Amino acid sequence: EIIVVLIRKLISDHLAYINIAKEWFQIEDLIEIQQRKIGHGKIGGKAAGMLLANRILRTALSEEERGTLTIPLSYYLGAGVMYTYMSYNNLMHWNNQKYKSAEEITAEYPNIIREYQAGVFPPDIEERLRKMLHKIGNQPLIVRSSSLLEDNFGTSFAGKYESVFCPNQGTLEENYRNLTRSIAYIYASGMNPDALFYRRKQGLLDYDERL
Repeated sequence: EIIVVLIRKLISDHLAYINIAKEWFQIEDLIEIQQRKIGHGKIGGKAAGMLLANRILRTALSEEERGTLTIPLSYYLGAGVMYTYMSYNNLMHWNNQKYKSAEEITAEYPNIIREYQAGVFPPDIEERLRKMLHKIGNQPLIVRSSSLLEDNFGTSFAGKYESVFCPNQGTLEENYRNLTRSIAYIYASGMNPDALFYRRKQGLLDYDERL
């Protein structure tokens, strides 16, 4: 029961996922996710799939085979942080972009990118991100999308959202600025035409999609 509650709180409400994950995840796995999660909300489908696959393989493989399996050190922005960012930077007016015409969606996307990248995170999230950068040091980072719909059963969203490489070789301030602009760019990609047209085709426009 505890494992199911934690899966629903941290990872996914989808029953198909829960029915598999509850048989494999251990309490320690979910505690580690919580410790590396920044902000409120779930961690998204891409991260959820990666972590579940890792647990299954580590359980099923021999000790020798497990020695070849690694996952990069990962931190997770809760999906709720996206709406916090939008509200904090007066971006909520873009939330109905998915209902506009194809022409409007395509024409306005560059403006969305520009406005999102001009935003800042609220102090509590900024503090967590800065602490993360300080702990990681000058190691390259990849900022990846992980949405509530992404890598879900029947809707992969493969290639629909962005990933950004951050060299992370400057001062802490330079690295922080590069990181937050990259996160904002990925948030904006939730409104990119390809993703919205895919959601429209799959009948998912009304779903609460957050990254």
